[in-house]
Amino acid sequence: MFSTALLMHAFWKESEAQARQAEMVHFLKDVALGGAGLMLLAFFSYVGDDLGLTITGPLFDIS
Repeated sequence: MFSTALLMHAFWKESEAQARQAEMVHFLKDVALGGAGLMLLAFFSYVGDDLGLTITGPLFDIS
């Protein structure tokens, strides 16, 4: 996801200020969503079966 943000929203290549700002907003949004996804992955793998909201066991196990 982070590499997609780098490729698709290259705000540093824009010359117009408004276009640069729009690309920067989209870039930062993609990076934030990627970070949130990593946090959720770590949370659910750490909590595992103790959470009680999953149908199957966790995909990863952080011990």
